[in-house]
Amino acid sequence: MRVALTLLSQTHALLGRWPATRRLMRAMRVGYLGRVWLRRAVLPSELARSDDVTVVIAVRNRCDYRLVNALHSLRAQTHPAELVQIFVVDYGSEPASMRETAALCQTHDARHIWVDVAGVWSRARSMNIGVRLANTKYLLASDADTVFSPRYISDCIAAQKSSPLTVVCSPMLDLPQESAETFKNAANPGEDVDLVHWKKSCSPRFGWEWHSAITFTLTAFYQCIRGYDEFYTVWGLDDDDLMQRFTQLGLQVKVLDSESFYLHQWHPKFEGVPGGENNMFVGRNRAYQRRKHSIVRNDHEWGHHKGIGEH
Repeated sequence: MRVALTLLSQTHALLGRWPATRRLMRAMRVGYLGRVWLRRAVLPSELARSDDVTVVIAVRNRCDYRLVNALHSLRAQTHPAELVQIFVVDYGSEPASMRETAALCQTHDARHIWVDVAGVWSRARSMNIGVRLANTKYLLASDADTVFSPRYISDCIAAQKSSPLTVVCSPMLDLPQESAETFKNAANPGEDVDLVHWKKSCSPRFGWEWHSAITFTLTAFYQCIRGYDEFYTVWGLDDDDLMQRFTQLGLQVKVLDSESFYLHQWHPKFEGVPGGENNMFVGRNRAYQRRKHSIVRNDHEWGHHKGIGEH
């Protein structure tokens, strides 16, 4: 059955190069073939499993109040805590930051996976370490600066169960700059923040109905396409690329239509990216995405790294 996925991926790689052939593939409903494969090869073994979830967060030198709030919101979920695993993949942090992140993970019953790596930051590579290690039914790909309303995971599970061949997404609600001090204080012991109140001050990024940064679906769907494309480094497009490949696979986007939501904690745009939008890696990522159309990416060593350890 894996041969069928390989052929579908190769077809997209070949015919996706030109707008005319992409339109032809849509007209021929090529995505339907992926759905047939998923129904036969993936869903039968997955749907009967218990509703456990792995949340994957990737960080580098980001042990601050935003990560505290993110982990706190995940441990405040209504979904049973024993069914929610949290992986914090610490990719190339400085030793002091790595120790702080390890302690924070211990406080929030999260698994701290550290990676001894130098060189450029890659969210794709670090996320894949968690994606490959995950063995739960579902996977929530998150960020270190995201806070979730209490029923978010439960509502994602309900949405995914009603439509198994989907990826559940929500709008990215950007908090305003004036919220930063409040959320910084919320990370202190005994403090909290009214997420519903602050939601009223937010606006969806770009006005979009959903955003590709935070995705929820069956872990098997992430793994069969070998996770994020590890070509992407520094900043940008790894999540858009993942969603494009999901849809080529035959999955559909399901926008969470419950009252659940997530908030993106404010920080300067392109924080930590030298040169911002003009960084050479940003341009490289954009050029790569335009020419790359296969579904399955990376080699068989995806999600592996020599310097992986755990605290």
